[in-house]
Amino acid sequence: MHALGRRGPLVVSRPRSGRRVRHPARFHRETGVTLLFDAEVGREDFRGRRVTIVGLGKGRTASGLARFLVSCGARVTITDAKPREQLGEGIGRLGDTPVKLVLGPSSDDAALADPEFVFVINGVRPRSATILRALQRRIPVLTEIGLFFRLCPATIVGVTGTKGKTTTTTLIGQILSRAKRRVVVGGNIGRAIIQELDTMTKDDIVVLELSSFQLETLARSPHVAVVTNIGEDHLDHHGTRESYIAAKRNIVAWQGANDIAVLNLDDPTTMAIHTGVPSMVRGFSLSLRPRHGGFLDADGRLILTDGERRTPIIVASELRIPGRHNVANALAAAIVGEVFDIPPDVIGAELRAFEGVARRLETVAESDGVLWVNDSASTTPDATIKAVDAFDRPAVVILGGVGKGADFGELARVVVKRARAAVLIGTAADEIAGALDAAGAPRAGLTVELARTLEDAVTASRRLARPGDVVLLSPACASFDMFSSADERGDRFTALVRSFTEPVRL
Repeated sequence: MHALGRRGPLVVSRPRSGRRVRHPARFHRETGVTLLFDAEVGREDFRGRRVTIVGLGKGRTASGLARFLVSCGARVTITDAKPREQLGEGIGRLGDTPVKLVLGPSSDDAALADPEFVFVINGVRPRSATILRALQRRIPVLTEIGLFFRLCPATIVGVTGTKGKTTTTTLIGQILSRAKRRVVVGGNIGRAIIQELDTMTKDDIVVLELSSFQLETLARSPHVAVVTNIGEDHLDHHGTRESYIAAKRNIVAWQGANDIAVLNLDDPTTMAIHTGVPSMVRGFSLSLRPRHGGFLDADGRLILTDGERRTPIIVASELRIPGRHNVANALAAAIVGEVFDIPPDVIGAELRAFEGVARRLETVAESDGVLWVNDSASTTPDATIKAVDAFDRPAVVILGGVGKGADFGELARVVVKRARAAVLIGTAADEIAGALDAAGAPRAGLTVELARTLEDAVTASRRLARPGDVVLLSPACASFDMFSSADERGDRFTALVRSFTEPVRL
């Protein structure tokens, strides 16, 4: 099997022949500007230059990027349309970093007052009027992750997917930590990865979780690209499913012949994004048996294959993370481990030891025969379907929050079939209730209750659950109507459950 461990670090992949392919995520027809943010810049290009960062938010990316740019000698301004009182967390993360803040409704005009470079923070729409005006004025527009790809000397592993990218990224990081090379994990998790540049060398490995927001304007691809699956998410941001898929495609779009794509063979959309890309495919599957990659055999073993030999790694029942989707995630991580020459027994040991990631099918407690599980990170219907299917016991499911444009029909059918009760919260509660009704909830005897708060939802779930049940917080929605993030929502759920139970000791 081709192994990066044998060859040493690869050269960073670049757009082939400087080619730019125009598609919905990259070209804005009304203004004629290309939405691929990539400029030939180095650290020295920021010295003494005026740089505007559009978007502060919670400050994780903006603060790290600002510190990096200041260290390069830039004069940094951060703008955000929200008022100061709504940006306390982001402002706090800036600390004493010497930046100018322009906040409130007038910040859009200030963003383009006199910058020589503009950076866009994750979640700011690249088609926004501010960004389009900057591009029309030929002001270089960049992103933190795009600049990192340009400047990073290390080998990059990128992971994306509608579901499973955080678990897979974390698991890959743990497996690769057994290599005789420094491993850094970041991207859409942890602090801004740009802050790690100063200590990186060509011998390091960087494992990045990459969201569709980060990918949609990226003009470079990682050396090893992992795609867990592609469903439907963030349609409120991308507009259409096609634009969402086009954003995801950038993780492989710029790969060369010496790069590797680790792809889910069971997902046709994932396979389709690799069309026309020359990189080598290592497929993983729960139903097929690829010549190069990994699969689940009839005996429930995870098998790695290089075209000539098949190597058993672990029995699926030994995994501590529940659900068939996590078997697929484990296969993807194992393939990456083999690419970097991690021995099979070491890969197996890391898979057995992995307890999962907080707020992703995280077991919180078991009390009076009821298992309480925190899956707050599931913010799409497809993710929640996989969560419900991960358990072979009746479920009381807490659903709701802010819908992101996805359809709840299939989720409703699964919940009606598999669950004992559904407790609904948030602004999407009525829409989900309607979907459950249309799916036959009354005829199936599914109890549906609306709760005003998460506290009320936990109280109702405690009343509805019976011994042998699982109470599953898997909202299928974003959290911003009630909480600042899915993490805060999950942490609140855990605190509520632990107020009347003892945590499970693994």
